[in-house]
Amino acid sequence: MHRYLRFVFLLVFTVFMANENAAASHEKLSSGQDLAIETLNTINQFSEYSQLQLQDNFFRRLFGSRKTKAERASRSQRHASRPQRYTPPPSQSQDPQSHSSRSSNASASSGNQSVRNQPKPPLHTSLRDQYYALGLWEIGLSLGTAHTITDIAENKGLGFNEFADYHTNNFNFKFGFFTRYIMNNWFALSLGMDYANLSGQVPFGENLPENVPFRFTNDIFEFYAKTELMLPALSRSPFDLYGFVGIGLFFSDARVFDVRDHIVESDVDYSQVQPVIPMGLGFSYKLPNGLRLGYEFGWRNTIFHYLDGVRMTRDNYDNYFFNSLKISYGF
Repeated sequence: MHRYLRFVFLLVFTVFMANENAAASHEKLSSGQDLAIETLNTINQFSEYSQLQLQDNFFRRLFGSRKTKAERASRSQRHASRPQRYTPPPSQSQDPQSHSSRSSNASASSGNQSVRNQPKPPLHTSLRDQYYALGLWEIGLSLGTAHTITDIAENKGLGFNEFADYHTNNFNFKFGFFTRYIMNNWFALSLGMDYANLSGQVPFGENLPENVPFRFTNDIFEFYAKTELMLPALSRSPFDLYGFVGIGLFFSDARVFDVRDHIVESDVDYSQVQPVIPMGLGFSYKLPNGLRLGYEFGWRNTIFHYLDGVRMTRDNYDNYFFNSLKISYGF
């Protein structure tokens, strides 16, 4: 009987412990699943946060963002991101010397107010800004050669080589005065006066009869106003390249001679004052002492047939041009 009861007790105890172990293992399994789920949620949240932070850094670098005063003032991003501490200086209210120096400090600060409020010069200026300023006036002198294209000289319609060869060996001198106003980096206005002596003669015309035009001379006085267009690519250089066009008037006093240097009178009445359109190209270099040196080629287009005193053709007008060396002073 005792053996039977012991067997029953052991059987019941074994079944009870098996149930307890099963319940404990089930509880551990459920708690492990909860922990795994919680860990996965944490990992997902961290990955989402990292992704958002990466996107924020990307767009911050791409588009920029507002920086604090410390970040703008500091060259080190690491240093600028740290909180900046301010330590006030020690108080001097108990120092007897501070009371005696207050009056002198007050007078010195009042005297420095005018200096503190004065504008300071820029740290760096370009060469163009050093040499040129808006509203700069110049006055100068031009010297060079004068060339004419007329009927008597028979140099109309020449090719480039013949044109260059003729005007290299046949020229006169000119001089003039001008003033110039630089409006900005693009435009300048110029007013001036030129005097030139023009001349020409018939090539191989020594056997011409008397009272037939053989050569001529003409003293002209020209007054002009022109606009200069400067090359903006050279705005930071003292070197200038420009083109110009304008309008003017010239006074003509032509005298015609035959082979014996007798004056040939003209039976045509024409005005000695004629309009002219100056146009051309030039370049110059500005020196630091206010001087400017340059060269200018100026073509003069007229509507005048009697620059040489005679008219032999009806098609082409007489024209002239200048090669000028220019020197001016800016103020």
